Amino acid sequence: MMLGNILILETSTEAGSVALARGSALVTELSFSSRDPATGARTEALAPAVAQCLAQAGLSATDLSAVVCGAGPGGFTSLRSAAALAKGLCSALGIPLYGVSSLELLAWSAKIPDGVFIAALPAGRNEWFVVDVTRESDRTTVVGDARLVSNDDMNERARSMHAGLIGPGLDHNVIPRAASVTEWLPAIEARGPVDLDSWEPVYGRLAEAQVKWEAAHGRSLSA
Repeated sequence: MMLGNILILETSTEAGSVALARGSALVTELSFSSRDPATGARTEALAPAVAQCLAQAGLSATDLSAVVCGAGPGGFTSLRSAAALAKGLCSALGIPLYGVSSLELLAWSAKIPDGVFIAALPAGRNEWFVVDVTRESDRTTVVGDARLVSNDDMNERARSMHAGLIGPGLDHNVIPRAASVTEWLPAIEARGPVDLDSWEPVYGRLAEAQVKWEAAHGRSLSA
């Protein structure tokens, strides 16, 4: 069992959340939007949310024992911001960082019966990040790897599998929630922490700025 105070970050969608757990018990959770509700402009809401969450729990960053960070796929900017904050905290404090698939966290966040499901997060351009999920005897299991598919392909696969869809605006209308990690902390801990130097979230696709740069220059940015 993961001991001490654990900070949990989830930012794969514009409705992000942070939570604090002590062991497997949820201490506090705070949701936030990565965009201003009036103007739609992107906001830097994550760090203030973390500070507020710590304050509500009567803790400081030095009281943390570990950080769990949603690892995508999802929004490039929000995932990158969370990863940078998580890695910075863990490096400065000398504590471990654990990554968890945001699609897996999405499946954990849904109250679903036994059966077959597809967890899905919107990817823009009428596409979705998806992964197959099974639920049996109170155990939720992700099957296979995340994929980027069209809306039509996702719905056709769901029909062919007789699978319910989990995700924003779908059959089981939920978003990934940081608080949902608490029940699954033993499984996350068993996978081991990530390497702070090399770990990055799984973005699911290239950043829009990189796509435009490569189109303008006719070559890969990494070349």
